[in-house]
Amino acid sequence: MVQFDNQYRQIKIKIVFYGPALGGKTTCLQHIHRVTDPQRRTKLYSLNTASDRTLFFDLLSLNLGRIRGYRLALQLYTVPGQVQYNATRRTVLAGADGVVFVADSQIDQREPNLTSLQNLWENLGANGLDRRQVPLVFLHNKRDLEPIQPLAEMEAALNPDNLPAFPSVAVTGDGVLEAFSVVGERTLAAVADKLGVGTNAQAIQRLQQQMRIALQPFVEREDVGGAGQDVAVTIPSEASDPTRPLSEEALVGEAVRANLAMTDLNARLDTVSRQLERKVRVLANISEFGQAVSNERDPANVLRLLITNTIRHLQVQGAAVMIIPSSGQLREAVVHGFKRDPLLSTADEAGEPVAIALLNERQPRLLVGEIDATEESFQLATVRNANFNSALVVPLTTQEKVVGLLTAYGDGDRGNLDENDLQLANVLGSTAAMGYANAIAWRQLQDFNRGLEGQVAKRTSELRNALAESRRLADDLSEKNTLVEDAYRDLSALDQIKQELITRLSSELRTPVTSLVTAAKILERVKDAPAEKGERFIAIIRDEAEKLSEIIQSIFQASALATGSEGPERRSVPAEDLFRRVIAPLRDLARNRAVRLHILIPSGLDTVFCEAESTEAALRAVIKNAIEFSKGGGEVRLEVRRLMRGEKPWLILRVTDTGVGIPEQELPLVSEAFWQGGNVLTGKPRGVGLGLAIAKRVVEHHGGSLSISSVVAEGTEVRIELPQAR
Repeated sequence: MVQFDNQYRQIKIKIVFYGPALGGKTTCLQHIHRVTDPQRRTKLYSLNTASDRTLFFDLLSLNLGRIRGYRLALQLYTVPGQVQYNATRRTVLAGADGVVFVADSQIDQREPNLTSLQNLWENLGANGLDRRQVPLVFLHNKRDLEPIQPLAEMEAALNPDNLPAFPSVAVTGDGVLEAFSVVGERTLAAVADKLGVGTNAQAIQRLQQQMRIALQPFVEREDVGGAGQDVAVTIPSEASDPTRPLSEEALVGEAVRANLAMTDLNARLDTVSRQLERKVRVLANISEFGQAVSNERDPANVLRLLITNTIRHLQVQGAAVMIIPSSGQLREAVVHGFKRDPLLSTADEAGEPVAIALLNERQPRLLVGEIDATEESFQLATVRNANFNSALVVPLTTQEKVVGLLTAYGDGDRGNLDENDLQLANVLGSTAAMGYANAIAWRQLQDFNRGLEGQVAKRTSELRNALAESRRLADDLSEKNTLVEDAYRDLSALDQIKQELITRLSSELRTPVTSLVTAAKILERVKDAPAEKGERFIAIIRDEAEKLSEIIQSIFQASALATGSEGPERRSVPAEDLFRRVIAPLRDLARNRAVRLHILIPSGLDTVFCEAESTEAALRAVIKNAIEFSKGGGEVRLEVRRLMRGEKPWLILRVTDTGVGIPEQELPLVSEAFWQGGNVLTGKPRGVGLGLAIAKRVVEHHGGSLSISSVVAEGTEVRIELPQAR
């Protein structure tokens, strides 16, 4: 199932390596990662659940082109091969766009190969995937061992449909990249079909060609055609009934999905960290470039500095700086990678150089093709005819005057230029244009006669303005450096939250899982035990499962702590439905603890203006805390009332309890993430300490506030204020 990442504008395509235990899946993935990313710019992650072996996955940064403005990116996964880890395999296989089946060629592995292949068909069906439509490639691995099965025998047993198959030795990499290239081409074609470009034969060919080009430095092979079909995805029936208790296998699946989500978050953090590090380096270099340009008195040297820094920072294979001299005709001043700039040496339909039309737009332009484009613009065709795959154009403007044009070109080895490259080139061009104007002004000042005081005063004024602009730019760069440092601090804080969450979860999961396993084993051994003993163990299993459910819910709620400042999408929600959904899951908890629940809602309150799901979660966390910290026979009240502040309506919600209270010195800490005070009722804190922190974040994102007051041994009051104006 194709995943759209709107934040990074990319389409994630999932390929899963499947097969029997110790067949070489992990070794294949490690080899692909090693040869395609020798600089280790991306990580190969190892994911461990509570009970199964390691699962590897990686996001490859291959240049596969773009579809509708989204960059195509491949995600590779392996699954554990042992039979007892089927829940993990099924979870990892969910949403797969392509599969590589890694078979073990050793003679004693005939049955494990067949068993694993049958398991693949079953798990594809369990995930709503049609085995005939998912692109599949076979790897007959371990061909370097003895004794092994003949290839013809393995093909007859495993591959009666004559799908692409390759003999391989994963430890040396033989055959691995060849199979990966073929499954990649077939999967990309199937994805293109799902995205609505399957009828565009040229787009499919360009997509497959892009896969070959991306892997060309690593593998040499003959062209292999073929494309996958559209993938039909359905939702398993178990997930359609929210009231049905989760099976043990479903719990394992949820744990694996949570682990994958955390690892994906970790990968995003690594990516952001690398991007921030690069931006810090780039900003430092731009600052140095700005100082060098502002101090330069020779206009030609300014242009040489510009093209040198453009090539170095953008890592392009061709670049040119064109200027408009006194004649008014655009001409090249400095070129690199070619004799003449392609956009200046090629005329458009009107007979003028293409560069002139781009210059007249007075806007930075990025010239890059789309996989699904039916035809290319004349400018992009000009770039491709010069053996480049993308280009950018930046007018050199100072004080609203265009003094020239900067062009940069990227070929297939460099990959397509993108918006970040265009932004960087625009900063370099703006700085250089200002320095170029300064240098020209200095040269003109040197040519003036000392007796021309008026002319000198005029040029001096222009110089001062230019220098002021230069200082302003330097100050702006300094401010950007400060913003980057602030972003680093925020990233570090987020990383601390992540590490704390991992630590808390590993601790909190250990006890309920151990209790579940112990109770289950005892029930299994003592089948004829008295009914009351069986009920006691069933109660233990139910209680510990509820704890696991709370912990898993905390994992998903933890994402609220990393949200930005943008407010939620609010709407009018029926008040009765909202409060019923908040209270319903808590009634059993209150009954078990002998705590009375009272809900006081004013008459006439029909709707609440909020984002429903997050508001429910916030209220439920607050009320649940009140119940858990109340003694038997205690009382928890939710009082709702409306008031006007000026002309704006507000909703006030007060949650009070008659519980143990909170010491005054702990009140400032209770709404911090992961903070847990001692529970005087049980002697041990419950949960992972996210409830009030998430509630406070949700309320503040709604534009409201959350405050807490308490008296030890008398009770606690949590006051939530929410604006109701649309």
